[in-house]
Amino acid sequence: MWRRLLPLTILAGFGCQPRAAPRPFVAPASRPPSPTSASLPPSLPSVRDLGDLSMPRLVVGRDGGAAGLVGGRMLWTFGDTLMTGAGADGFNYRSATAAWGDGASLSLTEPLDAAGAPFQLLPYTDDELAYNRAGGPGVRYALWPGRPIAMPDGSALLFYGELKVGSHGNFDWTAVGTGLAHLAPGSTVATREPGLLFPAPEPGFSGGGLVIPDGAAGADTLYLYRVDPIPGKLDSECRVGRVPLARVSDHDAYAAWDGAAWTSDLARAVPILHGAAGGVSVSWNAYLGAYLAVYSGIFSSDVLYRTAPRPEGPFSEPHLLFTAAMPSGQTAYAATEHPELSSDGGRTLVVSYARPLGGFRGTVHLVAVTLP
Repeated sequence: MWRRLLPLTILAGFGCQPRAAPRPFVAPASRPPSPTSASLPPSLPSVRDLGDLSMPRLVVGRDGGAAGLVGGRMLWTFGDTLMTGAGADGFNYRSATAAWGDGASLSLTEPLDAAGAPFQLLPYTDDELAYNRAGGPGVRYALWPGRPIAMPDGSALLFYGELKVGSHGNFDWTAVGTGLAHLAPGSTVATREPGLLFPAPEPGFSGGGLVIPDGAAGADTLYLYRVDPIPGKLDSECRVGRVPLARVSDHDAYAAWDGAAWTSDLARAVPILHGAAGGVSVSWNAYLGAYLAVYSGIFSSDVLYRTAPRPEGPFSEPHLLFTAAMPSGQTAYAATEHPELSSDGGRTLVVSYARPLGGFRGTVHLVAVTLP
């Protein structure tokens, strides 16, 4: 059950393995990740361990860990969330939860139901709820949220992926599509827009959540990224789309990068980088004077980064940002950079990653990384 409920997000759905208690984080010494040794900078970043994000007492495992500064506070979103007991609705898991925090504080707050359980961030439709009750935790609809996108009134936009999970292991899932939801200020329960913005098999841009201000009212542009596994290979392809933020609910307003220009034909999107496991975070970094992409390596606890002059690239070769210390055979995943928490003009980054602990447990862990 755990392998289906807390997926590694590597290639959108590898499960975590039971493991011993975690060892403390250690920064990389001189070992480069094998696929990128030729492209490593002469010195590696320095890393400072910050610790695990807090969880409600009933919760023993969370994955994901996207976040955004919304209304002056950090809004954290999580994917599969496991509990030691059932919430007031009878479920002992959630496929999406959220919590609020201040700055890089590890102490988060969130409303809890009468049983002490966090609320489902993305409420199910009646049909989805009936299916989940009938199928149990192994056969279900899952709604996995991405990075919150702050709105001027203190609310947030949430893109999410919907999947139909089966009972036959890590790869038994079917993409349903990508949807959009709205979260009121201070809330942890969103309102989903009817239907899906990008029904499968249409490309569903939903990750990253990079907003570039234009200076004119209503002219901000939202850039979204999508990572897809390459069948039969330990590799993935990342593509990018964009939309005027004021038209985020309008399917026809989206455009994809085709390698030379932006096109309304989303199927013509071309890969802009390879090798990300599940998702990519992209932000403008003033210290580097470039856009910074951060992601987890495939089947690896290495966290890698690339730079580019524009949100669509061209991106540099990957460099090692840090390696999470994990017991042999275990893997950290879902690495995400949080630009709102950076300091020293972007030289020091805050990065989170999902840390499976075994025995149906898992945390979201934070580190501070200072670039050379």
